[in-house]
Amino acid sequence: MPRRRDETAELTVLRTEDVPLEEVSGLCLRRASGGEMDLVAFGDRTSLAAWVELPDDDRGAYRWTTVDLADVEGSEIPRDDPQVEAVCADGAGRILILQESPPRVELLDWKARRVVTRISLDIPKDHPLHHAWVDHEGSQGEGAAVMRNGHVLIAKEKDPAAFIEFGPEGDEPSGFGTGDALAGGARWPTDDGDHVFVPLAVWNPSVKMQANCEDFSDLEVGPDRRLYLLSDRSQSIARVGELVPGDAVARADEVWKLPALDGKPEGLALTRNGRAIVALDTRKAKENLVLLEPPIADGTAS
Repeated sequence: MPRRRDETAELTVLRTEDVPLEEVSGLCLRRASGGEMDLVAFGDRTSLAAWVELPDDDRGAYRWTTVDLADVEGSEIPRDDPQVEAVCADGAGRILILQESPPRVELLDWKARRVVTRISLDIPKDHPLHHAWVDHEGSQGEGAAVMRNGHVLIAKEKDPAAFIEFGPEGDEPSGFGTGDALAGGARWPTDDGDHVFVPLAVWNPSVKMQANCEDFSDLEVGPDRRLYLLSDRSQSIARVGELVPGDAVARADEVWKLPALDGKPEGLALTRNGRAIVALDTRKAKENLVLLEPPIADGTAS
């Protein structure tokens, strides 16, 4: 019997992997212009990061390499308590690292081992989200996606959950659709140095989306250039509809329920074949990454 549109599909575990990190908090893909993909993972307890070149076959072997970010030139993220909540990447081999407190991002040139851009994410005092953003008992950014116009989309976890488009003051928001995501191999167009970004637009989840995604735990752009959201509390993944300036409501096109997992889902990525990869926040660096099936994204788009 066909599934009704308002029903939630269920995912199953295809395989598990061991990421050589404790308490994985961020996960992303680096997409090169030639089609190569690297999976990058960060933890929130130490300055270590790990990466692996994704095999073409989702059942292929993973061979991890670790890097100590304490050796990165220009980084202001503390070594012992980095509070890295999310990561995303451009096609030039650079990684955007989102720190929850203080709320800011660093753009890391992975090969050169140096930070080329630091951006404070500032919400002015007269903005409706200011108090929720600066309250240390609340939550700030938990997910990030870089945009082709140089802006960055941030997922605020809760109290309230929201999508926020940050950019330089005075810029117009573009919203987020398939045309706003970076293409494979594309460089995120931002200048080196220190900058301040402010909210240009905010989208709050619809009642239906809130019911299926109680909190926002991570963002990822799929191989179809659509936006995907991970929710820890709801144990779900949602495909987010287009975020349109002037329409402050975010809606989910489809929702998938996660299977029972041995750990807290913290990071989301998608393989070239459209399967979801979920990183788990666990004390042990064992079986802390799961590949799920069936595929949820169209893997044919560039």
